[in-house]
Amino acid sequence: MNPYLIVITSILIFSLNSYGDGRVILSEKVIKEMIQKSPPSVQQIEASFLGAKTELMSKSDRFGLRLDGGAQFNQSKERLLSNFDGGVTQSSSSYSLGLVKPTAYGVEVGVKAFGGKAANAFVTDAATAGVALNLRVDLFKNFLGRSTNSDLKKSELSVQRAELEKKSSLKTFETNVRKLYWALVANNEQKNLLTSLVSLAEKQYKDAVKRRKSGVADSGEVARYRSQWTTRKANLLSLGYRKSEILKSLKELLPELNDKEVVLYPYNVDSIIQKVLICTSKIDTYRKAPVQFTDYDEIVDLLKKEGDLERRVARAYGDPEVTLTGEYASVGRDFGYEAAQTNYYSDPRARESLGVQISIPLGSRTRDNSEVKEMLAKNRYQAQAESNLAKIKAYHSETTETIKLLQQVVRNQKDTNASLAESLKLSRRKFKQARISLQELISERDSHLQSRLNEIDTNLTIINTLMDYFSIYADTPCEFNRI
Repeated sequence: MNPYLIVITSILIFSLNSYGDGRVILSEKVIKEMIQKSPPSVQQIEASFLGAKTELMSKSDRFGLRLDGGAQFNQSKERLLSNFDGGVTQSSSSYSLGLVKPTAYGVEVGVKAFGGKAANAFVTDAATAGVALNLRVDLFKNFLGRSTNSDLKKSELSVQRAELEKKSSLKTFETNVRKLYWALVANNEQKNLLTSLVSLAEKQYKDAVKRRKSGVADSGEVARYRSQWTTRKANLLSLGYRKSEILKSLKELLPELNDKEVVLYPYNVDSIIQKVLICTSKIDTYRKAPVQFTDYDEIVDLLKKEGDLERRVARAYGDPEVTLTGEYASVGRDFGYEAAQTNYYSDPRARESLGVQISIPLGSRTRDNSEVKEMLAKNRYQAQAESNLAKIKAYHSETTETIKLLQQVVRNQKDTNASLAESLKLSRRKFKQARISLQELISERDSHLQSRLNEIDTNLTIINTLMDYFSIYADTPCEFNRI
């Protein structure tokens, strides 16, 4: 049969078995596909990033070009004290339409077209029309954008940091799911081991029952074989409970698995161990923390810059506001709007104004708030930076030492397993020769079984340690870090 046809057929069968009949044949590749479909946890990570982005967009919107317009009409029927009482404006109307451009540097520039008409005891239709240029400059609190520009830059840095944190959070989510997957694999390995031994124990128990009926074995021997069988069945049930707990946690992270039977895709234990060994050897070659494989160092730098900018904003919180306002207008005046506009085009006249506005907060509360805000910014950003810095340093040095110890444990366990297997072989011979009791033989079998189960647990611990390392050093170049 054509080998390409075999491969294609296998893929089709795999796809049908994965989703067609309520079963999922789980592998790391399938896990990756499910993560890419954005389960709820991934959506929450994305939402955190979008929150930082929305905050920046909201602040940037304040400095966008703005269209301002307005119109007003006033009328008064106040008593005129004489025919020459010009203090009462009997009616007036005004309008303006213009563009305003605030900036992050404490400067606001605007240009507008305006007009107005008024009537009093002397003039019944005095009209004004023109164009004005407006300017507002913060001379103290936000001078040259000391507050607004710093706040905007801080939000820009926050978006950069949020993007890096999003990448790190996704990697952490991926490693947490992979840890559960490998826990399933380890559970399956222990189940396979125990299942074969449960079958053996059951066979030995039934053989003992037959021998007792024949008068060859006594009730004590039957009871001990039954005890061995029931103990191993209990251990197998315990593994089943652990599997259900692992699956429950996995389905919480990947809801797509809900209401589906999860079956492990065939795997090669020797290949897995080889990949893990290559990866741990690679990590061990880095004497210093390989910061080129992590984003946490950049996150630390951004946190420090954000903290400096937020403290700068906090220090200006209680400062007086001193604003310079100015307007230069080109004006036409005449009787009626049309005549005023004609006058503006034919003989415009200048109108200028310049002023200062001052607002000074009184009392100590504002100053205290400023100090609290500055201290809060310092502690918050410093704590986050130091926490991330500790991860960079600790995860590399401690992981390499932990893995070395665990690998040594595995080597010792393999030696122990080999020794126990040889000892068990001799014990079986001694038992047949009636040189040791059945209880001693069963005890030796249990020791060998427990040692093999412990080896699987230790290998799982090594994998979990690697996964924790990958959550920090996400770009570590080894095959086991890629799915």
